[in-house]
Amino acid sequence: MTEKKDFLSKKALMIIGITWVAILIVGLISLIPEVNEALYSDNSTIQAIFNAITYLGEPIAFIVIVAILYIAYNKKFAKNLTLSLLFSYYLNGLVKQIFQDPRPATNTDLTEDLGVIESSYGFPSGHSQNAVAFWGYSSYEFKDKNKYNEIPIIPIILSVLIFLVAISRIIIGVHDLQDIIGALLIGICFLLAFIYLEPIFTPQFNKLSFIAKLVLTVVVSLALFLIATFMFPRAYVELATQNLPSLSLPPDYPDAGAFSLVGGVLLGFGVGYLIEQEYVKYDPS
Repeated sequence: MTEKKDFLSKKALMIIGITWVAILIVGLISLIPEVNEALYSDNSTIQAIFNAITYLGEPIAFIVIVAILYIAYNKKFAKNLTLSLLFSYYLNGLVKQIFQDPRPATNTDLTEDLGVIESSYGFPSGHSQNAVAFWGYSSYEFKDKNKYNEIPIIPIILSVLIFLVAISRIIIGVHDLQDIIGALLIGICFLLAFIYLEPIFTPQFNKLSFIAKLVLTVVVSLALFLIATFMFPRAYVELATQNLPSLSLPPDYPDAGAFSLVGGVLLGFGVGYLIEQEYVKYDPS
Protein backbone atom coordinates (compact mmCIF):
# COMPACT_ATOMS: atom_id res chain seq x y z
CA MET A 1 0.00 0.00 0.00
CA THR A 2 1.21 3.53 -0.66
CA GLU A 3 2.14 5.66 2.29
CA LYS A 4 -0.22 8.37 3.47
CA LYS A 5 0.58 11.61 1.66
CA ASP A 6 0.37 15.19 2.81
CA PHE A 7 -2.15 17.30 0.90
CA LEU A 8 0.12 19.60 -1.11
CA SER A 9 3.03 21.85 -0.18
CA LYS A 10 2.61 25.63 -0.13
CA LYS A 11 4.93 25.83 -3.14
CA ALA A 12 2.80 23.35 -5.10
CA LEU A 13 -0.41 25.18 -4.19
CA MET A 14 1.15 28.48 -5.25
CA ILE A 15 2.17 27.04 -8.63
CA ILE A 16 -1.31 25.58 -9.12
CA GLY A 17 -2.90 28.89 -8.12
CA ILE A 18 -0.75 30.88 -10.56
CA THR A 19 -1.52 28.36 -13.30
CA TRP A 20 -5.25 28.63 -12.57
CA VAL A 21 -5.15 32.44 -12.79
CA ALA A 22 -3.12 32.28 -16.02
CA ILE A 23 -5.66 29.90 -17.56
CA LEU A 24 -8.48 32.21 -16.45
CA ILE A 25 -6.79 35.19 -18.14
CA VAL A 26 -6.42 33.21 -21.36
CA GLY A 27 -10.08 32.27 -21.02
CA LEU A 28 -11.09 35.94 -20.82
CA ILE A 29 -8.99 36.68 -23.91
CA SER A 30 -10.73 33.80 -25.70
CA LEU A 31 -13.99 35.74 -25.50
CA ILE A 32 -12.71 37.54 -28.60
CA PRO A 33 -14.27 35.50 -31.46
CA GLU A 34 -11.12 35.56 -33.62
CA VAL A 35 -9.06 34.11 -30.78
CA ASN A 36 -11.55 31.47 -29.70
CA GLU A 37 -11.06 29.18 -32.71
CA ALA A 38 -7.61 30.38 -33.83
CA LEU A 39 -5.79 27.11 -33.05
CA TYR A 40 -7.87 24.93 -35.37
CA SER A 41 -5.90 23.37 -38.23
CA ASP A 42 -7.17 21.46 -41.25
CA ASN A 43 -3.68 20.24 -42.20
CA SER A 44 -3.92 16.46 -42.56
CA THR A 45 -0.54 15.75 -40.93
CA ILE A 46 -1.26 17.96 -37.93
CA GLN A 47 -4.74 16.45 -37.68
CA ALA A 48 -3.27 12.92 -37.64
CA ILE A 49 -0.74 13.80 -34.92
CA PHE A 50 -3.26 15.44 -32.62
CA ASN A 51 -5.91 12.80 -33.26
CA ALA A 52 -3.38 10.35 -31.82
CA ILE A 53 -2.66 12.62 -28.85
CA THR A 54 -6.35 13.08 -28.08
CA TYR A 55 -6.66 9.31 -27.47
CA LEU A 56 -4.71 9.85 -24.23
CA GLY A 57 -7.92 11.45 -22.97
CA GLU A 58 -10.14 8.59 -24.13
CA PRO A 59 -11.81 6.08 -21.75
CA ILE A 60 -10.08 3.09 -23.40
CA ALA A 61 -6.64 4.54 -22.57
CA PHE A 62 -7.69 5.16 -18.97
CA ILE A 63 -9.08 1.62 -18.62
CA VAL A 64 -5.87 0.00 -19.85
CA ILE A 65 -3.67 2.16 -17.61
CA VAL A 66 -5.82 1.58 -14.51
CA ALA A 67 -5.76 -2.18 -15.12
CA ILE A 68 -1.96 -2.18 -15.39
CA LEU A 69 -1.58 -0.05 -12.25
CA TYR A 70 -4.00 -2.29 -10.33
CA ILE A 71 -2.14 -5.47 -11.27
CA ALA A 72 1.45 -4.25 -11.22
CA TYR A 73 1.65 -1.19 -8.95
CA ASN A 74 -0.90 -0.44 -6.23
CA LYS A 75 -4.58 -1.33 -5.83
CA LYS A 76 -5.48 1.61 -3.62
CA PHE A 77 -3.99 4.12 -6.03
CA ALA A 78 -5.70 2.46 -9.01
CA LYS A 79 -9.00 2.59 -7.12
CA ASN A 80 -8.61 6.26 -6.23
CA LEU A 81 -7.54 7.09 -9.77
CA THR A 82 -10.69 5.41 -11.08
CA LEU A 83 -12.89 7.31 -8.64
CA SER A 84 -11.26 10.61 -9.54
CA LEU A 85 -11.95 9.94 -13.22
CA LEU A 86 -15.53 8.74 -12.69
CA PHE A 87 -16.61 11.66 -10.50
CA SER A 88 -14.96 14.10 -12.91
CA TYR A 89 -16.78 12.43 -15.81
CA TYR A 90 -20.07 12.77 -13.92
CA LEU A 91 -19.47 16.42 -13.03
CA ASN A 92 -18.57 17.15 -16.64
CA GLY A 93 -21.83 15.60 -17.83
CA LEU A 94 -23.83 17.75 -15.41
CA VAL A 95 -22.09 20.97 -16.43
CA LYS A 96 -22.53 20.17 -20.13
CA GLN A 97 -26.27 19.76 -19.59
CA ILE A 98 -26.52 22.98 -17.59
CA PHE A 99 -24.79 25.14 -20.22
CA GLN A 100 -25.83 23.17 -23.35
CA ASP A 101 -23.18 24.97 -25.35
CA PRO A 102 -22.93 23.88 -29.02
CA ARG A 103 -19.58 22.80 -30.41
CA PRO A 104 -17.77 24.91 -33.03
CA ALA A 105 -18.65 24.73 -36.73
CA THR A 106 -15.44 22.77 -37.34
CA ASN A 107 -17.00 19.78 -35.53
CA THR A 108 -18.29 18.42 -38.82
CA ASP A 109 -17.94 15.01 -40.46
CA LEU A 110 -20.55 14.04 -43.04
CA THR A 111 -19.44 10.40 -42.89
CA GLU A 112 -20.79 10.14 -39.32
CA ASP A 113 -24.44 9.28 -38.60
CA LEU A 114 -25.27 12.72 -37.21
CA GLY A 115 -22.92 14.59 -39.52
CA VAL A 116 -20.62 15.61 -36.65
CA ILE A 117 -17.43 14.27 -35.04
CA GLU A 118 -18.70 14.62 -31.47
CA SER A 119 -22.44 14.65 -30.76
CA SER A 120 -22.42 15.91 -27.16
CA TYR A 121 -22.32 19.53 -25.96
CA GLY A 122 -19.07 21.45 -26.01
CA PHE A 123 -18.60 23.24 -22.67
CA PRO A 124 -16.61 22.12 -20.78
CA SER A 125 -14.37 19.74 -22.74
CA GLY A 126 -14.68 16.25 -21.24
CA HIS A 127 -11.30 15.10 -22.54
CA SER A 128 -9.54 18.12 -21.03
CA GLN A 129 -11.29 17.99 -17.65
CA ASN A 130 -10.86 14.24 -17.32
CA ALA A 131 -7.21 14.50 -18.35
CA VAL A 132 -6.71 16.82 -15.37
CA ALA A 133 -8.54 14.41 -13.06
CA PHE A 134 -6.64 11.34 -14.31
CA TRP A 135 -3.16 12.55 -15.17
CA GLY A 136 -3.28 15.20 -12.45
CA TYR A 137 -4.01 12.62 -9.75
CA SER A 138 -1.24 10.46 -11.20
CA SER A 139 1.09 13.46 -10.83
CA TYR A 140 0.08 13.72 -7.18
CA GLU A 141 0.89 10.04 -6.62
CA PHE A 142 4.36 10.34 -8.14
CA LYS A 143 5.21 13.88 -7.03
CA ASP A 144 7.88 12.70 -4.58
CA LYS A 145 9.36 10.00 -6.82
CA ASN A 146 11.90 10.03 -9.67
CA LYS A 147 13.12 13.54 -8.92
CA TYR A 148 16.12 15.05 -10.73
CA ASN A 149 17.89 17.75 -8.70
CA GLU A 150 14.69 18.09 -6.64
CA ILE A 151 12.69 18.63 -9.84
CA PRO A 152 9.57 16.38 -9.99
CA ILE A 153 10.04 14.88 -13.44
CA ILE A 154 6.84 12.81 -13.70
CA PRO A 155 4.43 15.63 -12.70
CA ILE A 156 6.07 17.91 -15.28
CA ILE A 157 5.72 15.29 -18.03
CA LEU A 158 2.10 14.59 -17.11
CA SER A 159 1.31 18.32 -16.97
CA VAL A 160 2.61 18.66 -20.53
CA LEU A 161 0.46 15.67 -21.47
CA ILE A 162 -2.65 17.37 -20.03
CA PHE A 163 -1.84 20.49 -22.04
CA LEU A 164 -1.37 18.48 -25.26
CA VAL A 165 -4.66 16.61 -24.79
CA ALA A 166 -6.47 19.90 -24.22
CA ILE A 167 -4.89 21.62 -27.22
CA SER A 168 -5.56 18.59 -29.42
CA ARG A 169 -9.30 19.07 -28.96
CA ILE A 170 -9.10 22.54 -30.50
CA ILE A 171 -6.72 21.56 -33.30
CA ILE A 172 -8.92 18.68 -34.49
CA GLY A 173 -11.92 21.01 -34.42
CA VAL A 174 -14.21 19.48 -31.79
CA HIS A 175 -13.86 22.29 -29.22
CA ASP A 176 -13.14 25.98 -29.08
CA LEU A 177 -10.76 27.63 -26.64
CA GLN A 178 -13.51 28.53 -24.16
CA ASP A 179 -14.46 24.85 -23.83
CA ILE A 180 -10.86 23.97 -23.01
CA ILE A 181 -10.25 26.82 -20.58
CA GLY A 182 -13.45 26.06 -18.68
CA ALA A 183 -12.55 22.38 -18.50
CA LEU A 184 -9.05 23.05 -17.17
CA LEU A 185 -10.33 25.46 -14.51
CA ILE A 186 -13.08 23.07 -13.39
CA GLY A 187 -10.68 20.13 -13.56
CA ILE A 188 -8.09 21.77 -11.32
CA CYS A 189 -10.72 22.73 -8.73
CA PHE A 190 -12.17 19.21 -8.82
CA LEU A 191 -8.73 17.59 -8.49
CA LEU A 192 -7.78 19.68 -5.46
CA ALA A 193 -11.12 18.87 -3.81
CA PHE A 194 -10.67 15.15 -4.50
CA ILE A 195 -7.11 15.09 -3.17
CA TYR A 196 -8.26 16.86 -0.01
CA LEU A 197 -11.47 14.88 0.62
CA GLU A 198 -10.40 11.34 -0.31
CA PRO A 199 -8.23 10.81 2.81
CA ILE A 200 -11.16 12.01 4.93
CA PHE A 201 -13.87 9.79 3.47
CA THR A 202 -11.89 6.60 2.79
CA PRO A 203 -11.06 5.78 6.45
CA GLN A 204 -14.72 6.27 7.40
CA PHE A 205 -15.83 4.00 4.56
CA ASN A 206 -13.28 1.35 5.56
CA LYS A 207 -14.74 1.20 9.08
CA LEU A 208 -18.02 -0.18 7.69
CA SER A 209 -18.79 -3.88 7.49
CA PHE A 210 -18.41 -5.67 4.16
CA ILE A 211 -22.19 -5.81 3.64
CA ALA A 212 -22.58 -2.14 4.53
CA LYS A 213 -19.89 -1.22 2.01
CA LEU A 214 -21.65 -3.22 -0.71
CA VAL A 215 -25.02 -1.65 0.05
CA LEU A 216 -23.58 1.87 0.12
CA THR A 217 -21.77 1.30 -3.18
CA VAL A 218 -24.96 0.09 -4.87
CA VAL A 219 -27.04 2.93 -3.43
CA VAL A 220 -24.56 5.66 -4.42
CA SER A 221 -24.16 4.24 -7.94
CA LEU A 222 -27.90 4.09 -8.55
CA ALA A 223 -28.49 7.47 -6.91
CA LEU A 224 -25.95 9.21 -9.12
CA PHE A 225 -27.53 7.69 -12.21
CA LEU A 226 -31.15 8.36 -11.26
CA ILE A 227 -30.68 11.90 -9.94
CA ALA A 228 -28.91 13.12 -13.07
CA THR A 229 -31.22 11.22 -15.41
CA PHE A 230 -34.35 12.75 -13.89
CA MET A 231 -32.72 16.19 -13.82
CA PHE A 232 -31.90 15.93 -17.53
CA PRO A 233 -34.29 13.38 -19.09
CA ARG A 234 -33.48 14.49 -22.62
CA ALA A 235 -29.70 14.47 -22.26
CA TYR A 236 -28.09 15.20 -25.64
CA VAL A 237 -31.34 14.54 -27.54
CA GLU A 238 -31.90 18.17 -28.50
CA LEU A 239 -28.34 18.48 -29.77
CA ALA A 240 -28.66 15.35 -31.88
CA THR A 241 -31.85 16.57 -33.53
CA GLN A 242 -30.28 19.98 -34.15
CA ASN A 243 -27.40 18.28 -35.93
CA LEU A 244 -29.77 16.24 -38.07
CA PRO A 245 -33.27 17.84 -38.09
CA SER A 246 -34.75 14.97 -40.09
CA LEU A 247 -34.51 12.75 -37.01
CA SER A 248 -37.77 12.23 -35.17
CA LEU A 249 -37.60 13.33 -31.55
CA PRO A 250 -37.22 10.23 -29.34
CA PRO A 251 -39.06 9.81 -26.03
CA ASP A 252 -37.67 10.92 -22.70
CA TYR A 253 -34.74 9.03 -21.19
CA PRO A 254 -33.41 7.67 -24.51
CA ASP A 255 -29.78 7.83 -23.47
CA ALA A 256 -28.42 9.10 -20.18
CA GLY A 257 -24.91 9.18 -21.66
CA ALA A 258 -22.29 10.01 -19.05
CA PHE A 259 -24.71 9.38 -16.21
CA SER A 260 -25.40 5.74 -17.07
CA LEU A 261 -21.72 5.19 -17.80
CA VAL A 262 -20.60 6.54 -14.43
CA GLY A 263 -23.33 4.74 -12.50
CA GLY A 264 -22.63 1.44 -14.24
CA VAL A 265 -18.85 1.58 -13.97
CA LEU A 266 -18.97 2.74 -10.35
CA LEU A 267 -21.33 -0.12 -9.51
CA GLY A 268 -19.30 -2.77 -11.32
CA PHE A 269 -15.88 -1.56 -10.28
CA GLY A 270 -16.94 -0.76 -6.72
CA VAL A 271 -18.55 -4.12 -6.03
CA GLY A 272 -15.72 -5.96 -7.77
CA TYR A 273 -13.10 -4.08 -5.77
CA LEU A 274 -14.85 -4.83 -2.48
CA ILE A 275 -15.22 -8.54 -3.25
CA GLU A 276 -11.57 -8.76 -4.28
CA GLN A 277 -10.50 -6.98 -1.10
CA GLU A 278 -12.60 -9.27 1.07
CA TYR A 279 -11.89 -12.66 -0.50
CA VAL A 280 -9.01 -12.58 -2.99
CA LYS A 281 -6.77 -10.01 -1.31
CA TYR A 282 -4.40 -9.71 -4.25
CA ASP A 283 -1.15 -7.90 -3.43
CA PRO A 284 0.76 -6.38 -6.38
CA SER A 285 3.97 -6.26 -4.35
